[in-house]
Amino acid sequence: MKALAGFIMRGRMAAILFVAGTSLVPLLAWLGGAALSLVNLHGGGRQGALVMGSALLLVAAVEMLLTGHAGGAIALALLVWMPVLLATLVLRVTVSLPLALMTAVGLAGLGLIAWYLAVADPETFWRLRLEGLAEDVDQAQKEQMMAFFGHYLAVFVALGLLLNVVVGLLLGRAWQAALYNPGGFRREFHALRFDRRLALLALGLLFAATFTGPGLVYDLALLLAALFLLQALAVAHAVVHGRGWNVAVLVLAYILVPVAFLAVALLGMLDSLLDFRRRLLQGAGPGG
Repeated sequence: MKALAGFIMRGRMAAILFVAGTSLVPLLAWLGGAALSLVNLHGGGRQGALVMGSALLLVAAVEMLLTGHAGGAIALALLVWMPVLLATLVLRVTVSLPLALMTAVGLAGLGLIAWYLAVADPETFWRLRLEGLAEDVDQAQKEQMMAFFGHYLAVFVALGLLLNVVVGLLLGRAWQAALYNPGGFRREFHALRFDRRLALLALGLLFAATFTGPGLVYDLALLLAALFLLQALAVAHAVVHGRGWNVAVLVLAYILVPVAFLAVALLGMLDSLLDFRRRLLQGAGPGG
């Protein structure tokens, strides 16, 4: 990974080609966001914008040749690259990883609010677009599927886009540290902690969502929960490193993420409220 970061920082053209090239390969597209993050963190907003704009032109040109339109490239730039640049700009200016991650979640939240303002009936919206995908399913199952998509697909899309932005932000920061400040990202991530007031807001939204059911409140609660899931993982990394525990503990933490998303996020909220990370690290060696 350090070699990739070194290649990206060879010059603007190398960064443009890397961002554009990886973005044309679906399984590697997340690397493009990380490269933009690195360029923006090290070279500033102007450099990041130039690389993004140039890469967008290249990706759009290839997409036009292959499909006759450039909608995918434009969507990638608006929904992933721009949020990455904004979040990394906040990180560069404030040197605060929590604020940068809050920026990413805030942008995702604004997108969801705009979605709910623009689409009065999400279930009908998705039904019209997904109808053909369930032709071989019996009517009862089809109705259940459409109701599920109508209620939750928007937030799943928002969480998926947020994941791309967060991975880009964190990997770009890790690359920057590997090149210019070895060990800096580990210390920064291990210390990741959000304000207790934000934890109270997240708990309040989750509580309210139990009464409102699927909808905007529920979706915003999940976005905030994603922040505290990151904090819970930061706690796991800090404690395993600080106390010299077996790495299997980290493996277990990551296995729990998809199967117990809210439970892991609640641990992050409790850390903001009770600071149990400090207690777990008391008496740890210098590595903590």
